[in-house]
Amino acid sequence: MVASAVYLHIGAPKTGTSYLQRMIWTNKQSLFDQGFFMPPGNRRRQFDAVSDLRGEWWSSQRELTATWDLLAERVHENEGVAVVSEELLCATPPDKIERIVSSLAPVPVHVIHTARDIGRQVPAEWQQILRARSPRTYESWLEQLRDNPVHSFWQVQDPSTVYQRWEPFLEKGNFHVVTVPRPGSPSRLLWDRFASVIGADADRAVAPDAHQNQSLGLAESELLRRFNARLGSRFPMRDPYIRVVRDHLLRQALMGAPDALRIGVPAEFADWINERAEESVQALAGLGDKVDVVGDPTELSAHITHAERSPADQTDSELLEAALDAWVRQMEAIEVELDEQRERSREAVQERAALEAELHALRMRPLVRARRVAGRTVRRAAAKVRGTGPDA
Repeated sequence: MVASAVYLHIGAPKTGTSYLQRMIWTNKQSLFDQGFFMPPGNRRRQFDAVSDLRGEWWSSQRELTATWDLLAERVHENEGVAVVSEELLCATPPDKIERIVSSLAPVPVHVIHTARDIGRQVPAEWQQILRARSPRTYESWLEQLRDNPVHSFWQVQDPSTVYQRWEPFLEKGNFHVVTVPRPGSPSRLLWDRFASVIGADADRAVAPDAHQNQSLGLAESELLRRFNARLGSRFPMRDPYIRVVRDHLLRQALMGAPDALRIGVPAEFADWINERAEESVQALAGLGDKVDVVGDPTELSAHITHAERSPADQTDSELLEAALDAWVRQMEAIEVELDEQRERSREAVQERAALEAELHALRMRPLVRARRVAGRTVRRAAAKVRGTGPDA
């Protein structure tokens, strides 16, 4: 008993990966009924298995719930099509790619790379590095991408570059590029494309509760950048920073500002981004049938929002106002959390009281039964004395 194929969805980051993962795990049973399974069992274990594969600091800061060898073992123990979705795989170096493919052999390995135009990716990825504790300014980030053609950004965001790393280990046609639809496209179009690659019935999937990976505005991004610069050695990546800063400052305070100004592309970088995007489109087209492209390749042409201001242009007065508004949102979020905790506590007290009452009733049953037996014995004895009992 062994899987018929493995589909590795490797990202890239900020290309709808969170949405696709919610669709996969929300519809786990429906996919299982169609012959798909997600080794080694749940979202956390899948992330940990890939963390183990990547090694280094990904797997050194906490105890992992699964290893890559366990994931490979599950692939060899189960029938059907295995699906793994984890963007950590996107930057996998060749030696680890070789381990992936060899550990899963003889099961055919397919790779799915979701790609979005860099006009949207460049500002999105700057926000992403801020969420990973970076203090780098937006202008410095743009200059670095422009001046370094082998920057790590291009290693995961350019489809043809990612393909070149995987190509020596895959069968022809087993590298799939799914383009992210333009803004305003049907909300499920990305899922439809992804499902068509793995062979699932897209219409059988139920969309999870609405959830959006919110962006940071101009002021909020600059506040986070300055906060990161102020941290020093406190709250290091990965778990301490995520557990404290992301969960309590970023999500509760800085994200979701109602009047946040969107981060765009400064005019001096617009031509370069347009040219770089077209180079990516042409490079992908040049791969021909070596790569299976699902979607419209022209969707990878740059879609640029021109910047009216830079995050660094925010005045101290504007940042103070944004910080105070963020503080209010954080207090409101804390109030909601406290209300939910109180409600859970009330429910726990009620549940405990009900369980104690049930336990008391169970304990009392033998005593009640004994009293009834004793009562019947006394009544029979009294009746016998009166001469009215059955033994009289």
